[in-house]
Amino acid sequence: MTTQHFMEGAPRNKRVLGARELFERALSGNVRARADLQEALSTSDFPYLLAAGYDRELIAAYGAITPVWPLYATRRTVPNFKDRTLIDLLGGRAGLNKVKEGAEYKSRGVTESKKTFKVEKFGDIIPLTWEMFVNDDLGAFADLPNRLAVAARETEERNAASVFFNAAGTGLSTWADARDVSSATLSSTTLQAGIDAVSQRTDGDGRPVLTSDLVLMVPPALSQTAANILNTTEVRTGSGSSAPGDTRTIAGNGLSVTPKLVVNPWLAVVGAGYASMSKMWALLPDPNTARPHIVSGFLAGHETPDLRVQNSAGMRVGGGLVDPLEGSFENDTIRYRVRHEHGAAALWDDALYIGIGA
Repeated sequence: MTTQHFMEGAPRNKRVLGARELFERALSGNVRARADLQEALSTSDFPYLLAAGYDRELIAAYGAITPVWPLYATRRTVPNFKDRTLIDLLGGRAGLNKVKEGAEYKSRGVTESKKTFKVEKFGDIIPLTWEMFVNDDLGAFADLPNRLAVAARETEERNAASVFFNAAGTGLSTWADARDVSSATLSSTTLQAGIDAVSQRTDGDGRPVLTSDLVLMVPPALSQTAANILNTTEVRTGSGSSAPGDTRTIAGNGLSVTPKLVVNPWLAVVGAGYASMSKMWALLPDPNTARPHIVSGFLAGHETPDLRVQNSAGMRVGGGLVDPLEGSFENDTIRYRVRHEHGAAALWDDALYIGIGA
């Protein structure tokens, strides 16, 4: 199949794939591929097919990376960049009033609890030079979509974890500090104290906050400590002597409920300036509950990163587009631009409990 036929006769999906494969062969130094690439560049849509191929590779790589934030944050999609309001109706869930025979039903008052968040735009231009491409023995240029996929996922992780800290990352955020904050080091006893504290709270309707769906989030420094606490299968209390009348109590891990463990490495990154970072632990509601604590927002129709290539290499004097790898007309740069829309914010803190260690 000739290059011209591949460009003009094949369906667009195959043309995108073919453009990407041709480009990869040219990158590897294949002389024939370089010649075919020059021929392909004489068609006006090849640079766009190549960009689409890179974009698909980026999205595939992005989807292959498993993020941490869905373990503790709920996902929301919004139509624009305006502040979005999540409304919780209060007064509608409390127990029903008793109605006597022949009596009228009482009106139930309903109020609103509002929480807002918004999605923002993130992105960068990656300027590569013609000399960098010529000297690229390790194939870093070809790996660009994978690198940008990692950057997009990292943006989401940083945004979600940053909600817990102030802008400088040197202390807890204002809302986090407003809830119960214990100075106790994480242990089975202090974790149970946190669970107890949450269980004694009520929500806006005066209903108890349930502890059956809690998440224990810790930085990597506490991962083993937390795992040891939650995975303990037997706790024995008593003197353990063989004297007559001696008793011993055997229980599970000693906790009234066992939270799901989430080890969040991004806490240590965005909160690197916080002195208590390595000892910080937090109880949060499961992200799938009715009143989640963290929201991770995306822009509808733009929920994956967008990669574009600037086509400004110019035209040959004799006609035909110049290979983008030859660099731009002005300064021999090859410019890629990545864009990703995301936002994160704190919502309801009914089940929030933070320990910062002694």
